[in-house]
Amino acid sequence: MKRFVRFPWRIFWKFYFYQVLAFNVLFLVLIAVVDTRYRVRPFVYNEALLNFFFFSNFVAALTSYRFARPIHRVILKALRISSKRVYGNLVENQEDDLLDDELDDISELDVALNHIHRKMKKRKAQFLQAQEESQAFMSAVAEGLVSVSLDEKILYFNSQFGAQFLTADRMKSPNLRLKDAIRSSDVLEGFARTITEGKGQRFTVKLPTLIDNQQRFFSVSVNPIRNEKTKVMYGVVGIFHDITELKKTEQIRIDFVGNASHELRTPLTSIKGYVDTLKEDVKSGQIQQAGRFLDIVSKNIDRLMDLVNDLLSLSSLDSQAALKLEQIHPLQISEHIITELAVMAGAKNISIRVIGEVEPFMADAKKVEQVLRNLVSNAIKFIPNGKTVQIRWEGDEKNVILRVIDDGPGVPEEHLDRLFERFYRIDKGRTRDAGGTGLGLAIVKHIMQSHGGTVAVKSVIDKGSEFICTFPVK
Repeated sequence: MKRFVRFPWRIFWKFYFYQVLAFNVLFLVLIAVVDTRYRVRPFVYNEALLNFFFFSNFVAALTSYRFARPIHRVILKALRISSKRVYGNLVENQEDDLLDDELDDISELDVALNHIHRKMKKRKAQFLQAQEESQAFMSAVAEGLVSVSLDEKILYFNSQFGAQFLTADRMKSPNLRLKDAIRSSDVLEGFARTITEGKGQRFTVKLPTLIDNQQRFFSVSVNPIRNEKTKVMYGVVGIFHDITELKKTEQIRIDFVGNASHELRTPLTSIKGYVDTLKEDVKSGQIQQAGRFLDIVSKNIDRLMDLVNDLLSLSSLDSQAALKLEQIHPLQISEHIITELAVMAGAKNISIRVIGEVEPFMADAKKVEQVLRNLVSNAIKFIPNGKTVQIRWEGDEKNVILRVIDDGPGVPEEHLDRLFERFYRIDKGRTRDAGGTGLGLAIVKHIMQSHGGTVAVKSVIDKGSEFICTFPVK
């Protein structure tokens, strides 16, 4: 390494100059004293001056070199410790011990530099380890994290933030700014306010992301970063928490409460109206319409009971109550449901056929009955008189498949994706007239999910619909 670092000639020549100057001044003083006492001839002065000049230069050069050489070694070690690439290529991770060099008059400084070197190597290893752990932790966090300087230049971001807001080209940009990643005025204003006021900010914002190219809701928290000792702010950190699913869940809950309230209020209003009218008729002795009024009240009470029972079923499914698994026989369950719905089917001259035969499988018998009951009763309610409903069972080593097929009017394609939502109706008036609660298919979906299975629907206008339930064989 020494051949790559220049010898400190400036120090050498300064020390050399001052020594020669001191030697010559001392020599002239001595000559003046001797001349005063002994009156020496001139040629003796010249010879003595010449000899002393060469001698003083030699001694000055020798002592200057001995003085500058250890300084040269200190420079070498300081450069090695600081890992600066000066006057050549210095090896950053030097493995040799610095104490292997020859000790000299400044050995204490030499030892001190070695101690600093070892301490710096240890701290560097600790810093690198802490940095790797911190980066691994930040990358594992589900939220997007970004830190920016006081001039809003991005200093660090984790993988989640990059996946959501940064293209590959922007990730490689050396001078990336916050406004290049996020163009929302609310976000930029929140960061700017934190930088200006030095106080944390929290706000909710809707931002476009690169994950699904759709707008998503984020709860953003922006907080200042301060020096631990001086408490001076040198940047801010922002946390982007994706709350899109929470928003969706909240909206579903709001819609559910609103729909449930509406569904409950409709029959209750009808019951109250007819009961009040019946009371007035009884008081006035006009009871000719009493029978019809009581039939309407009874029908609405039945509808309320169905609605409450469906709501209780959904509540039980949402609470993820344990399934009571037992070996069930598909054909036996099918025959039981056909017998139960025979009167409803007979009123519309609808025939129900069971096709296929599969081996018994493990499932919750009551819940499988509920799935089949809801699907078959829906078909009976919404297909015209004289049509047919098929219950078809298929199976293999992995799955048991239930198909409920009708040859009714079918379902328009735009409604298929939402057909299993709670209280979703294609024709609200027609559904209420048929006695539906709007929860039957939602219950079917939950039951299938609780079994680890799936439910799907296929439909063609004027050709009918097919509901497909897949039960995994346990």
